[in-house]
Amino acid sequence: MVDANSAKKPSLNEQERELEQQAFIEFQKADYQTCYQSLQKLLKTQDSNPKVLHNRAVVEFYNSDLRRYDQFRSAMIQLTGLVGEIRTVEVRDRETCAAYVNQAIVLYHFKQPLAALKIMLAVMAHFDRLDDYLLRRAGIFTVHLLLDTNQPKKANRLLGMLQNRLGIQVYAILSDSDEDEPLIDNESRKDISELQFEEFRKEFRLILIRSNLLNGKKNMSIPLEDTSEYSILKGHQYFLGNDYQMAAKELSKQFTNEPVSVNKHGEDQNTILANNMGVIHFSVKHYALAARFFQQALLFDKSATEDTSTEKVEGSPLYCVGATKRPEILYNHGLALLHLQRPKEAFECMLIVLNSNHNNPRLWLRLAECCIMVHRQEKQTKNTNICHGSVGSGVHRKYILNPTPKTTVVDGDQSLAIPATTLEFGSLCLRNAVTLLEFHEPELIRQTENSDKTVAWDKVYEGVPCNPSLPMKLVSFNKLKCAVLAAYSYVLNTLGEYSLALKYAKQMLTIKDLPQSYLLLSHMYAAEALIMMNRPLEAIAYLEPKFITELAGDDFGMRASPHWNINSADAARSVMHYNRAVVSFLIGDYEQAKISMSSCNHPLVMPHLKMLNVYQEVLLGNYDKVQMLIRYDTPHLI
Repeated sequence: MVDANSAKKPSLNEQERELEQQAFIEFQKADYQTCYQSLQKLLKTQDSNPKVLHNRAVVEFYNSDLRRYDQFRSAMIQLTGLVGEIRTVEVRDRETCAAYVNQAIVLYHFKQPLAALKIMLAVMAHFDRLDDYLLRRAGIFTVHLLLDTNQPKKANRLLGMLQNRLGIQVYAILSDSDEDEPLIDNESRKDISELQFEEFRKEFRLILIRSNLLNGKKNMSIPLEDTSEYSILKGHQYFLGNDYQMAAKELSKQFTNEPVSVNKHGEDQNTILANNMGVIHFSVKHYALAARFFQQALLFDKSATEDTSTEKVEGSPLYCVGATKRPEILYNHGLALLHLQRPKEAFECMLIVLNSNHNNPRLWLRLAECCIMVHRQEKQTKNTNICHGSVGSGVHRKYILNPTPKTTVVDGDQSLAIPATTLEFGSLCLRNAVTLLEFHEPELIRQTENSDKTVAWDKVYEGVPCNPSLPMKLVSFNKLKCAVLAAYSYVLNTLGEYSLALKYAKQMLTIKDLPQSYLLLSHMYAAEALIMMNRPLEAIAYLEPKFITELAGDDFGMRASPHWNINSADAARSVMHYNRAVVSFLIGDYEQAKISMSSCNHPLVMPHLKMLNVYQEVLLGNYDKVQMLIRYDTPHLI
């Protein structure tokens, strides 16, 4: 509710001001029924005063135990005029700021933090003109929104402004002793009670620590309190310092405070602890344990939130509406399942997250990776034998070859936009990812160029928003772009879209400081696309010996995984020499093919090299040597 002293309308007479002040005192005492009656009396003469209408709506909302939020939201919309999708917000009258703040709070609990933040940034434009009573609440809420949307630098700047304006002493807020200097000077806290002041002090301390941690201050002092709030922050501090064992130990403590629950606090303590433990195990590559913790977190979240909407006829309190953490946990669970080679389950998790985070290019890439992994797993399970059977015996035995595998054709009535773990849907996901990257790239370059300039606190460089994951800075943006283009080129080659595959492989080669592994893939995918388009002379240019010999080994070692065999420079060079030999045979350059084959010395390509040797002798007409090679390698077939 707006303080009676915060904005006095000149149209109010002395009696009306006394009635307004009386209503405010009653509101502070939580006597909402009496407060409502006082405001009704005031409305008899001030029926068009927006501040009085706002205060009445607030009192009605509190009187319903914060349950009639639809009615409250409608009242705030009438006062602010913000309907539907919020694009731009301009708060022209300082006296209406409270209505904007309350509408932002409703949006925040409705899981619309970016829309709420747009409103709060417009309110903070009146920072110097807001009274302390409103500024304390609006300022802390804006910092919460900034941290929740991964903008810690702006949050830190705003906290600094609040400290200067409210006279907050940081050394006192982080101290364990209550006998230190007061947190806020007496002049700036005269409008709140001791209980309200203590609540504000606790909230400011927690959010200050959280902001400092997210801004990279890993060695800061955290009060030694065995409560869940401070233990989670301490665990986060250990996590940022890569001390995962101590982080897990901190989260496993017995807490002294009452358990945080959805019905009382709007959050569930067990859900948060289980999710954080999953993140810790994920960071040390214990993906099975991480997936188990994420499953527990989902169960805790379901148990904590499933009954909140049926408690009373009016529904649950506003702070319970957006209490679920399911999308964030499902995102984490999907990543863990993807690392466990369980792409279909991971796909189902990511698909749910897509409903609320469809502007995240990382999420579209993960969905495409699920589709690619399913395709590769199905390909490995298929029978790859070229021989279907045999007829006769001895020297008269003849082998029957398998027919050419049929190409799957999607029914024309079936939409490729229907989510499924197919390469066609994976291609659609990657196209969306490319579109989002192209949209964000100019803004990212502009932010990077202006990052060293002095700008206002709300214009600080934070990167491109990519919720629920971290924002994209230029380095992470380029890494993501490499991964998306490589995956897209692979999928397009597999689907037979060779011209587009060539386009994105070439686009990958234009990226500055391209990692060696992606350099290898871009050359291979470009050459493959050109070969399939019957342009081998152009394809061989991407397999030049000079490029092959320049491949370094460090990058392959760092990016190696149990499911990718090219984990060294020798393996990469052997693969490229083998591909060059194949292309040389296609263009009739047998001498160059022999040179390339002699350079293939890694076990990874040996089975393929044997078949290529047989093909070479067939081309040269050395049928006796072909039989000898077959007898040597496959005596059981003779």
